[in-house]
Amino acid sequence: MERNEYRENVKKAIDEIFDQIEALRAKADNASDKVRQEYNEKVKELEMLRNQMESKLDELAQAADSKWDEVKDTVNSSLESFKEGFKKLGSLFD
Repeated sequence: MERNEYRENVKKAIDEIFDQIEALRAKADNASDKVRQEYNEKVKELEMLRNQMESKLDELAQAADSKWDEVKDTVNSSLESFKEGFKKLGSLFD
C-alpha cells in the first residue's frame, strides 16, 4: 500500500471512530454523573491518542524509505490502542 493511501485509510478510521464517539455523546448526556465523568475522561484520552497518531502520520509522510515500515508499525499499534479505547468507551453504555 502506498504511503498516501495508507495515511488516508488511517485518518478515515480515526474520523469514523470520532463520529461514533459523537453519537455516544447523547447517551452520555442522559447517563448518570459517574458514567458521564468516565465518558469525558475516556474521550480526552482518545483525543490525546488521536493527536499522537496524527503526528505519527505526519512523520510517516516524511519518513525515509528505510524508516517507513518502522513508523507504519508504530501507527498500526497506536490505531489498535485507539480502537480498544473506543471499545472501552462504548462499554460504558452496555
